[in-house]
Amino acid sequence: MTLKALSNRDRKEDLRDGVYLHVFTTSEDARLPAFFEAYDAAFILEDEKEDLDGFKACLDLNHGAAYARLSGLYGPYREVVVMLTEGAAGRVLGAASFIAFAGDGADLTVSLSYIFVDSAERQRGHFSRLMALVRGEAKASFTWPGEAPEPLVFIEMNDPVNMSPEDYALDSAHAGLDQVDRLKIWERRGARIVAMPYRQPPLSAQQTAETDLLLGALGAEGDSLTACLMAKHMRRFFGVTVLKGADPESAPVAAQQLARLDAACRKGEEVALTGFDKVFAEAAYVRRDRAAPA
Repeated sequence: MTLKALSNRDRKEDLRDGVYLHVFTTSEDARLPAFFEAYDAAFILEDEKEDLDGFKACLDLNHGAAYARLSGLYGPYREVVVMLTEGAAGRVLGAASFIAFAGDGADLTVSLSYIFVDSAERQRGHFSRLMALVRGEAKASFTWPGEAPEPLVFIEMNDPVNMSPEDYALDSAHAGLDQVDRLKIWERRGARIVAMPYRQPPLSAQQTAETDLLLGALGAEGDSLTACLMAKHMRRFFGVTVLKGADPESAPVAAQQLARLDAACRKGEEVALTGFDKVFAEAAYVRRDRAAPA
């Protein structure tokens, strides 16, 4: 059986506890505006955000000539939005958007672009449910010749050490959650930091590269990942989701990172996965320094 992405996973499902699940993969879906309105309210730092046209452009790459071209370069993939609502068509409780890459069938990697829960709905299990749905939908998005592999999930996290004081304060106040506390949520779920310099290329021509992010990984079995796997995943992620189908080599921020990973791959090197202790300690020092009297 040839590995391919499935196109018929879009649906609405009653989860039997007053919550409905929505899954969609097309820009014409009538649920996209509700998702975007909730997403737009959840995030505030402009260089980290997609606009509605950006989401539409990503979802359009799931189909037609664009998908044929890009899947020829990167293997089967699927951009997916999962959303939880109160009742069949009520307010959005939380949502996630991600892209899953099946590659040549030997591995399944996911870039979790965004995940959020409405501030009034926290501590009710929605985040855990969304994470389980991301993993499940990623596996179910492809026709596997055997059992689907467990996904390796990459996440972008704000770096409390390198964020400007203004962005740190603005984002923490908006989310109602300190930046270090947000990292601790991921730590408790088993995330580790991918020990490589990471910069997100600009999401659009109107935005700049995002330099204040950490790249994390969930689901890795060992204490490192091969540079070859990282190079393949990052080339796919940059080429499809971030650059909307453009060649990653055309974007200097992407090209520089890929060149380093390609060189490490040729040498058979590994990329370490580390804990959060060093970041937490540095963040505490930075905050004390900022609070010190002039």
